[in-house]
Amino acid sequence: MNNKNHHSLGSLLTPQFILVLCATATFGLAFSTYFLLPKYLAVELGANSATIGSISAISMLASVVAMPFIGVQVDRTGRKLFGVTGASIFALSCIGFIFIDSVGPLLWFVRILQGTAFTLFYVAISTLATDITPVQRRGQAIGLFGAVMISTNAIGPALSEWGAAAFGWDFVFAGTVLAAVLSAGLTLRIDEKPRRLEHHDSTSMLEVLRRPGMFRILIVASLAGWAMGSTYTFYQPWALTRGFNQVSSYLIAFAMFAMLVRVGLGGLADRVGRLRIATIAIFLYIGAPVSLIYLDVFGLFFTGSILGLAHGLFFPALNAVALDHALESERGKSMAAYHGAFNIGFAAGSYLLGFIALAAGYPAIFVIAGVACFMAFLLLVADRKS
Repeated sequence: MNNKNHHSLGSLLTPQFILVLCATATFGLAFSTYFLLPKYLAVELGANSATIGSISAISMLASVVAMPFIGVQVDRTGRKLFGVTGASIFALSCIGFIFIDSVGPLLWFVRILQGTAFTLFYVAISTLATDITPVQRRGQAIGLFGAVMISTNAIGPALSEWGAAAFGWDFVFAGTVLAAVLSAGLTLRIDEKPRRLEHHDSTSMLEVLRRPGMFRILIVASLAGWAMGSTYTFYQPWALTRGFNQVSSYLIAFAMFAMLVRVGLGGLADRVGRLRIATIAIFLYIGAPVSLIYLDVFGLFFTGSILGLAHGLFFPALNAVALDHALESERGKSMAAYHGAFNIGFAAGSYLLGFIALAAGYPAIFVIAGVACFMAFLLLVADRKS
């Protein structure tokens, strides 16, 4: 095996990569606060499951609509400008939440802004992360980058739930404004090397989607997104109905275990095989929504840890597989396609399952999400055999 695969973690953490991680962390703190939005909507605004699902879905839908354009432009014109723009727009959207007191047009508008802003920032900054990483370390770099973002999934909601109880939600929303502004400033300090326009830079998004094997990868990503949408969007209202008052422990467990596998096993997919690890992980994913059915037995921390283990292994491994199907000059488009597929699944799950939960109860939607994961597992097994 190539000795380059055994480089220490320190060799990956160059000053520029650390700056990328810092910009990601501050943006993530702002973004992850809104993972508590279902609780805010249910408790503060009195929203039902269909409304909660729809508001969660609209943000992801905006992200999906913006994804193809952003993917093409990130490859064509550069990364940093889009990262700074995304963080700045997200800060503006956070200001809007300070003025919201009911479910209405302003709430829908700021959620659309947040979905678009997240796509601008995430595609740009994640592509920058891969630009400054050796190809043989790409899986590990994506895992470490994702671990930093995921760590904020624990810190952001935990601080926000405490802050909302102690000082009110306006205090929390003001904090997200400051974090997003700081992220924009850090992104400005990243040195992006000038890029020479190559022949393949003119490749369309459709051509990238037509690469052999890419369509199956994107279907699997969307099915995983469906499962994530069901768990992330509806575990909070489900937990509240079961008598849980503090719900951030689920996100804390998710982040802890996702970070554990991404940092501790960050190079596993590069060594053992990215598709193999993704296949194993999506099978583990089945337990994430199914365990929520028995929330009274397992509790929030345990159910969140299952999702963290599965997602922490699955997402960067399949992301690296998607990048392997694209040319070097198409990383932005490939990254956008992969995240777009995942977000389509997340949005569809959040929107459609909200109405199913209203009619049939929350356990029904968790069963459906488990079936989606099993279908994704079968698709990856077939891909490995082909």
